[in-house]
Amino acid sequence: MIEKIKNADLKELEKIAAETRKKMVETVSKRGGHLASSLGTVELTIALLKVFDLPKDKVIWDVGHQSYAYKMLTDRSENFDTLRTLGGISGFPKISESKYDFFGTGHGGTSISAGLGMREAMRMKNDASKVISVIGDGAITSGLALEAMNNVDRFGRNTITILNDNDMFISTSVGALSKWFSRKLSGQKYSTARTEIKQLISKLPPIFHGDKIVDIIRKTINSSKSLLTPGILFEGFGYQYVGPIDGHNIEELVETLQDLKHNNEPVLLHIHTMKGKGYRFAEENPRKFHGIAPFDIKTGEIKKPSSPSFTGYLTDYLPRLFRRHSNLVAITAAMPDGTGLWKLQETYPSRVFDVGMSEGHAVTFASGLAAGGLRPIVAIYSTFLQRAFDNIVHDVALQNLPVVFLTDRAGLVGEDGATHHGLFDLAYFRMIPNMTVMAPRDESEMARMIEFSLTLHSPVAIRYPRGSGSGKRASNRLTPLKSCTGELLKTGKDKIMIIGAGITTIFALEAAEKLEKAGISPFVYDLKFVKPLPDELSKLIKKHGITRIVTVEDGIASGGAGSAVLEKLSELKMNIPCTVLGVKDTFSTHGTQKELRRIEGIDAESIVEAVAEIISAQN
Repeated sequence: MIEKIKNADLKELEKIAAETRKKMVETVSKRGGHLASSLGTVELTIALLKVFDLPKDKVIWDVGHQSYAYKMLTDRSENFDTLRTLGGISGFPKISESKYDFFGTGHGGTSISAGLGMREAMRMKNDASKVISVIGDGAITSGLALEAMNNVDRFGRNTITILNDNDMFISTSVGALSKWFSRKLSGQKYSTARTEIKQLISKLPPIFHGDKIVDIIRKTINSSKSLLTPGILFEGFGYQYVGPIDGHNIEELVETLQDLKHNNEPVLLHIHTMKGKGYRFAEENPRKFHGIAPFDIKTGEIKKPSSPSFTGYLTDYLPRLFRRHSNLVAITAAMPDGTGLWKLQETYPSRVFDVGMSEGHAVTFASGLAAGGLRPIVAIYSTFLQRAFDNIVHDVALQNLPVVFLTDRAGLVGEDGATHHGLFDLAYFRMIPNMTVMAPRDESEMARMIEFSLTLHSPVAIRYPRGSGSGKRASNRLTPLKSCTGELLKTGKDKIMIIGAGITTIFALEAAEKLEKAGISPFVYDLKFVKPLPDELSKLIKKHGITRIVTVEDGIASGGAGSAVLEKLSELKMNIPCTVLGVKDTFSTHGTQKELRRIEGIDAESIVEAVAEIISAQN
């Protein structure tokens, strides 16, 4: 396909763009995925493949939400229908998947740093090839991207940064930089003026072409555009700023990239695109189609509406909580929709802070709010919150500030795969002094944990999974959990106890039901508190004469809930064998949550097998 693109004329390239969009919509309608972003970069992808010599030249897609067309047009078109399925194509760039995926991405703001490093490695090998980093208007405002740009002047030769500006982050643009990228300043008005001036220059008599007067006109355009667009900012970092140009005009993209290809100095090309381009429903509602479940192409409606989820429960519960507590505030990092804060934001706009794609800042900002006497709730996906580990340690926990971390998408998230699994939060929260760590088995219990956290004067982390829960409606008032108390859900006849943490407690109950039918009767205990462990646990173990324990958690086994139980048993000199079920030293892969939980050995069937093996060994 790359060779076909290189030899194609404009009409053929536009046909390839239309066919790519059609196949993309068809596939995502069946598999789900990040559609709107990828629809917006079809023409850019085609232009990059036509102008540059891949894999000699390198293209790095920031975050990776916009890389579907790139996957199709490199070497994965025939297998694209396996997108985000177990054993199929990843929804994000992945080095092990293709020689054209030069850097794995899934978190925002990484492409410029990675590009500079890659380009420096190439320089040391006397390779003058190009490195092109494609970054969105949301990711470029992240701290990491700004740190990288601060090094462009030193390491940026033979690099091109393409700013894909669709005037929208995952939800809506926030912050000063996003306002600077507004189309009111840098879009249609400048593009129209640029076109008119080009037409004027082309009409000059041939005698003037190449003359100093034309150079003066061009230089005047370049200097004036820096005052009207973000160019002055990027040129301050050491870039040569070009644009903004229409990101859906293949001819202009190819022409511009061909000019830039021969420029050795660091360049930033600013393009404007439309998120969801080419599919009406995605154009009209790009937020919905940012990350979408399987849908009906004709109507744009999700085929199988999901059951009420933990996040959905929060959407209804938090406004009621905020009504009762005037000192509560909430912080999100560019994801009010994904974390369930959108209704709270509409109800109490002055008490919800969207700080953009800046997780570290979100946490330290929350610590400042807490130090100022407020009670901040920080709602961030587990995989993204790990980017703010030092801020949690240094700015929150060290000062023992009462910040509540609602850690969404904890555990195996499913089709988004390794970059988005929230496997490490239990382990890294557990090691931090002053931190209380809880894991609810259902949505109602999550709300009770939030209520309990407000009675503490120290940091709290509450982690919960992606997807459906029990579907219980939020009530106006819930009884808070008692301090550090778990729950014995089932008393057994055999001296074996299954201990669940969070959603895996549901799996433990399912396993116990299956074991009962096989003549094995285990105890089932819901840990609730991973740190500190409930004091009653050791008492229950002694009281019932438990001789074997199986723990199960939806996260990395090393350092998690099972480790906490083992450490406590050792501390109390209780010599009881303990089998820890959890994700074993891997980032896991992509597939449905059900498939992955089976593969990683944490589903009900895996628990049954572990208990049966223990019983068999005892006999």
